This record gives sequence, structure tokens and C-alpha cells, in this order.
Amino acid sequence: MRTRQRKLLNNNYIRFPLFWIGTILGIVWASPLTVLGLLMALPVVLIRGQMQLVRHPTIAILVRGPFADQLLSRHPFGAMTAMALGHVVIAEQQGLSSRVLIHELAHVRQAARWGIIFPFAYIASSAWAGIRGRDAYWHNKFEIDAREAEKQF
Repeated sequence: MRTRQRKLLNNNYIRFPLFWIGTILGIVWASPLTVLGLLMALPVVLIRGQMQLVRHPTIAILVRGPFADQLLSRHPFGAMTAMALGHVVIAEQQGLSSRVLIHELAHVRQAARWGIIFPFAYIASSAWAGIRGRDAYWHNKFEIDAREAEKQF
């Protein structure tokens, strides 16, 4: 039975529509977070920023500009080079490496999987790491997975 399922899933006529159905469902499921990301991205774009569509390995909107630099340097959890909110990645104007983009796109996929509960699950994972005496960022399950995605690149 397993061999038959594998053959069926390797068929492009089956795999391609399933991929797009999953992608669309993930976008819809993460849409509340994406709306928040778009609201944060709006001033970035309006203040000499730029926006582009990333299509691989995950669909996302990448936003960069001077305001993004200010926003990311003054983030309440510390300065960062990029952050993902739903299907929106806000990144520094300069210095966005492929590795960092792959890391953030892993968070986009996580948001598509977890939907609106993703921020709560992320905070819970950080809290769990902290309770166990570990670093809340480096031992957060979502960050570990995103760092693993970097290695696949």
C-alpha cells in the first residue's frame, strides 16, 4: 500500500494541485498574522521602502527600507536583521543574506502551519526553555527548526 501511495504522490498531476491547495490553506490560516505584518510593512514601503514577492521555497512578501532599519534596530526583544509576521518578512535595507532569508521563510512556513496561535506557541516555547534554565531564543523549538532550515540551503 505504501508503494502505491508514493507513486500516487510522485505523480505531478496529483502533487502540483496538492501543493497549491496546501499553500492557499496556509496563507488563509496565517492571514491574521499576515494582516498585522502588512500593517507594519505599510510605513516601511511609504517611507522610501521597497516590496518584492518571494516565491521559493515559500510564498512571502519581502519589505525593506530605511524605516525597516529603524524598526528592527529598536525591536523590544533586541536588534535584529529581519522578522517574519505571517507571510510578510520585514528586513534591513542592506545586509539581508540568503541564510537569514531562509531562516525567516522557515518562520513563514511555521505561521502557515500554526496560524493565529503561532505567536502564543512561540512564546510558550521560549518560556519552556527559560523554565528549564536555557536561553529563551537559542533553545526555542521554532528557532531551532529555522536554524535547521538554514542548513538545508
